[in-house]
Amino acid sequence: MFKRLTWFTVGAAVGAGGTVVGYLRVRDAARRHIPPTVADGAARAADAAVAEARVRVEQARVVAADARVRLDEWRVVAEDGRLVRGQVEEHLRAELHRSGL
Repeated sequence: MFKRLTWFTVGAAVGAGGTVVGYLRVRDAARRHIPPTVADGAARAADAAVAEARVRVEQARVVAADARVRLDEWRVVAEDGRLVRGQVEEHLRAELHRSGL
């Protein structure tokens, strides 16, 4: 039992160490073979994409605020329309009643 546990532990440690060493070697090789201009260009493109996303989010906030204002205006207009229709209906009913119809 202890033999299996020992070899399992050794294997896990060697596997983890090999993974870290492999990752570091691949990262260093990638840095050596990728020209700095490509990396700089990718970084600039990522920064530009983030900046554009922030601008679009701000634009969406402005549009949402404008939509809220317009919706409130439409609610006021609709309420005024209901009020005027009620007044006109009362006037017409009074005219009908006065004319005897």
